Amino acid sequence: MSDAAVSIYFSLSIDTTDLGFFTGCQGLGMDMQVEQHEEGGGGMVVYQMMGRVKYTNLTITRPIGPDTAKTMSWLRTIVAQPQASTAQLAALDPAGNPVFAWTLLGVVPAKWTGPSFDVSSPQPATESLELAYTAINIGPAA
Repeated sequence: MSDAAVSIYFSLSIDTTDLGFFTGCQGLGMDMQVEQHEEGGGGMVVYQMMGRVKYTNLTITRPIGPDTAKTMSWLRTIVAQPQASTAQLAALDPAGNPVFAWTLLGVVPAKWTGPSFDVSSPQPATESLELAYTAINIGPAA
């Protein structure tokens, strides 16, 4: 068995807009708040109760290229007519086959960062897109 995680890349589409492929993905997650409830009387028990769930912002990155225009076009559209969207994020193996997929609900853009240019650095010029969302499901939307 080969180590597929070494060569994973990501595809992202939001509603019907394909934003292309990305090489980096950070922040996909859930933060569960836990509340403590102390039992009264002679009991020495402290119950752990599930509180609110917060979803951490997703940041995806890639070198700038032809797909950057797709991101900029989507951002122009969403800024002109703000609305929550549904996103499909898929981790792909080197052959382009899905390894795992997530559906993000209530997606809105939180931040876009373009490249910094420095001729003394051999790093590629990259862009990043940060998305906020209200829920996450495993697998593509039905």
